[in-house]
Amino acid sequence: MGFCQSCGRPMGRNDYGTNEDGSPNELYCKDCFDKGDFIEPDITVNDIIIREAKRMLSRNPNLREEEATGILVNFVPNLLRWNPDPDGDGYWEDEEGAEEPVKGYRGGL
Repeated sequence: MGFCQSCGRPMGRNDYGTNEDGSPNELYCKDCFDKGDFIEPDITVNDIIIREAKRMLSRNPNLREEEATGILVNFVPNLLRWNPDPDGDGYWEDEEGAEEPVKGYRGGL
């Protein structure tokens, strides 16, 4: 089992997205990637973090928002879709080259 390289969710074979030719794409889940394209091509890493934090909180009511967001802030930007710096110097930037602060969907962090 791996993780979607866009949203970070765990993936089994039934969760794979599809390539343009319909074959399974083992990098991205079916919620992020279909027929060779991202389902939400304009979504930002911040949007993914907020969406996945909501999902984590809905599944685990004992989890605090700060914990969920903290986990995702440290994990999601390093996934293949979001890591514009594969040499691993630890920096990630938006398309204009500016760093964007990540905020929790309830306004925290």
